[in-house]
Amino acid sequence: MRATVVVVTPDPNLRTIAEQVIGAAGYRVLTASHTGHALLACLKAGSVDVLAAELTMDDLSGPALADRLRRVCPEMTAVFFAEAGSRESTGVLVRPFTGEDLLAAVATARAAADAWQPITSTS
Repeated sequence: MRATVVVVTPDPNLRTIAEQVIGAAGYRVLTASHTGHALLACLKAGSVDVLAAELTMDDLSGPALADRLRRVCPEMTAVFFAEAGSRESTGVLVRPFTGEDLLAAVATARAAADAWQPITSTS
């Protein structure tokens, strides 16, 4: 089964390019222009492996969206997009970035999702 990536950004060009680049790499890609549509897409998908979203959005921050989506898909990891001038940190792609940068970030996030193991009781 292909890994599912949800791309959330109000930027239609970034949504289109991200869908093409990530999809060409073999991922199933769902896109949303805002967090409400992202929540619906995740519920419809049933399982999401990676969230690729804006770090800051008008309705909800990327990290807050990730927290909400993890209620449905606890194994999901995330990568965030930020405007130029933003402080770089782990899991954040600062514009401008290339398709290769985006794929590398998704692959890194996907590897983290693959490594995720729920804690189970041994009693």
